[in-house]
Amino acid sequence: MANNIYFLKITGSISSGKQREFQQTVQFIFNHLPSGCFVHDLSLDVFRPNMYHLFSMWHSEEAMTIFKKSNEYQLLKGSFQTLGSYESAITGKLADVQMFEVIEINY
Repeated sequence: MANNIYFLKITGSISSGKQREFQQTVQFIFNHLPSGCFVHDLSLDVFRPNMYHLFSMWHSEEAMTIFKKSNEYQLLKGSFQTLGSYESAITGKLADVQMFEVIEINY
C-alpha cells in the first residue's frame, strides 16, 4: 500500500494573535476533507516560533491533485496569507523503507 500513498505538507507562519482563528479555520477544513485524505495533522514547529506545518496523506495522487484545486485548499492557503505568511507546499510519494540492525557479520 505504501507505493500508492502521497503526502502534502503546507508550511507558513501565523502571528500569535491570529493563531486561534487560524486553528479554527484549519479545523473547519479538516472537517470537509474528501475521503481520499486518510491522515491529516496541524503542527506548530518547536524550533521556529509561530511556524505551522499542515501534513496530509492521500490514497492517490489524483485525490491530492483534486484537493489542491478545491475551494478548501484555496481557503487554507488564503488563511496563511491573510493571517500570516504562506511559505511553501511540497508534495511527494511515500517510500516504504524497512530498517534493520546487523548483529554479527561473518566473512
